[in-house]
Amino acid sequence: MDYVERLVRLGRLTTEQWGLVTAEQARQVGVDASALAEFSKAGLLSRAGEGVFQLAGAPLPAHLDIKVAWLRLEPDRLAWHRQSGASGVVSHSSACLMHGLGDLPTGVVEFLTEPGADASRAAGVRFHHVPRMDSGQITLIDGLPVTAVERTIQDLLRAGLDGGHIGGVVADAVRRGLVDRHALASHIAPFAAEYQLPFPAGGFELMDHLLAAAGERFPLSADG
Repeated sequence: MDYVERLVRLGRLTTEQWGLVTAEQARQVGVDASALAEFSKAGLLSRAGEGVFQLAGAPLPAHLDIKVAWLRLEPDRLAWHRQSGASGVVSHSSACLMHGLGDLPTGVVEFLTEPGADASRAAGVRFHHVPRMDSGQITLIDGLPVTAVERTIQDLLRAGLDGGHIGGVVADAVRRGLVDRHALASHIAPFAAEYQLPFPAGGFELMDHLLAAAGERFPLSADG
């Protein structure tokens, strides 16, 4: 296989992967490590992360760190074969980034994965192990499987994140009409006690508490 054919094969792989390709994906189409090094030296590829390369001239993708980390979870499989989320779903603070909600600290990329996933294989990544998720709790954003907004809020509460940060996420989600307030109140009610609300406080009281912690003042009540 000649130089041009190798480059064409890489280009095909990157077309629906944000201009990115893993070393393992490249190897599967006959482009080995030495060829990748040659392309990099020639300025046709740049290193986007460990074992992940970006094709020269491709637009810099939004949330590059999340996409690189997700590709590395299963580097031998193409992105469009993994959108069910079976190999990892973007979650917690990273899901908030993808949804454009709140202002959470984002020092690591966070994923939900099934029990048994090897969290040691990726630096800068935090794994949250859960049983296989219902597909209704996953949405696709820019080709990535991401926890739906309501599930993301529940995960933040389950993780014990401070009320102010979660309140900012809730406020943004409500303002943009991304959650049904009654459904959200029902699903977050079990967390009221964990946020020091007296019995019999429920989901609406918890939402009010979170919003107040975020400095938000628009009303959220059972009457809408």
